Amino acid sequence: MWPFTSSVDFIGMDFRTDVHSHILPGVDDGFRTEALSLQALDLLAQAGVRQVILTPHIYPELYPDNTPENIRHAAEAFNAAAARTGIICRTAGEHMVFPGIEAMFRKDAPGMVLSMPGSHVLIEMSYAYESPGIRDFIFHLNVSGYHPVLAHPERYTFYQDVTEEMETFISMDTALQLNVLSLGGFYGKTAKAKAEHMLEKGLYTYLGTDLHSLRQIDQLKSLRIKKSHVKAVERLLENNDALWNS
Repeated sequence: MWPFTSSVDFIGMDFRTDVHSHILPGVDDGFRTEALSLQALDLLAQAGVRQVILTPHIYPELYPDNTPENIRHAAEAFNAAAARTGIICRTAGEHMVFPGIEAMFRKDAPGMVLSMPGSHVLIEMSYAYESPGIRDFIFHLNVSGYHPVLAHPERYTFYQDVTEEMETFISMDTALQLNVLSLGGFYGKTAKAKAEHMLEKGLYTYLGTDLHSLRQIDQLKSLRIKKSHVKAVERLLENNDALWNS
């Protein structure tokens, strides 16, 4: 496949399922209006995407109105309009790990959880420092029957030996999710280098756009994947499809 090129268009690959996006309008720092969100879905559909998991930020300090009830209500209204784009949307959340977050994941409070299919839970930290208690929280998720997925680890600047740190999380049954635009250097050279290293080491399980704007769709269209990385990226795309169906 692609014998005469050193890289391939990401959009030309079989990208059907996006597991991380901020397309749900008006709830966080992603798309602000339904019209822009629908435009984004139309463009993604043209690129071959068929399934999108909506993952608005869950962080009371910054987004106090982003309760599971409010997000589900917003998603219900949006999904009715989104259906015309041909893309199916599901609702989850990107959970900032903050002190006290364990209360949202009590076994007796399932309605508090905005999880991805198969009880997978997308979690994140500040880009500047590790969340206190992150390992205890991951343990809490595991014993509560959830499967943690750590978003965009290549963007956490505080990890120097990224392989050692990420292997520790993986040993705790935590999957890693790549922001695919990191491979294009759109988050800087350091994030790109870390992303390529972790991809080559086989540390990632899933891939997402972390889409916040229409400009990032233009970046997706321009994204080239190194030929040496194609098989690894294809594996992540297959895992995305399997996650959707779990």
